[in-house]
Amino acid sequence: MSLLALTYPQICNEDYQWIQEFREENDELYHGRMEPHFTLVFPVFNQRPETFIEEIKRRAADHQRIEFAIRCAVMEKDAFTPYWHVLLVPDEGYSQILKLHDQLYSGKLADELRMDLPFIPHIGIGNSIEKWTCKELVDQINYSNLEIKGSINEINVVEYHEERAETIEQIKLTQ
Repeated sequence: MSLLALTYPQICNEDYQWIQEFREENDELYHGRMEPHFTLVFPVFNQRPETFIEEIKRRAADHQRIEFAIRCAVMEKDAFTPYWHVLLVPDEGYSQILKLHDQLYSGKLADELRMDLPFIPHIGIGNSIEKWTCKELVDQINYSNLEIKGSINEINVVEYHEERAETIEQIKLTQ
């Protein structure tokens, strides 16, 4: 079992449907496991849920709701598997998401931060072991005038076990 902190962004139904259809067609690892999300704290294995929740609450206390706009996709090589990933990256809201991520890792979770991997706020929507497949998907998105606007209103503390994700706490960001 691991614990994560995710945000399920508030987006319009049309954009949500587009993301889900894209994932269904282009995400070999998707299998309907999780809703579209930004990951703020990656899997943590050595914390009790109560301790983890309290730390996320403490670190997020001063953070406000985040408005974002996504207008591009990028690709990234997975550091641990042979997969390449297609990521939707926000133009607007990028720095606020990054700052929230950094704040969540500033206290008791500081030792969990992967310093060898850069944090890029994103919603993962596709992957393949074929890099050129991902490059074509990124190009397709970036030439389509994509614009997804939304907001991040809360942090979901999620328990992940045997390929199932269950929200165990929702922490509202201030308005």
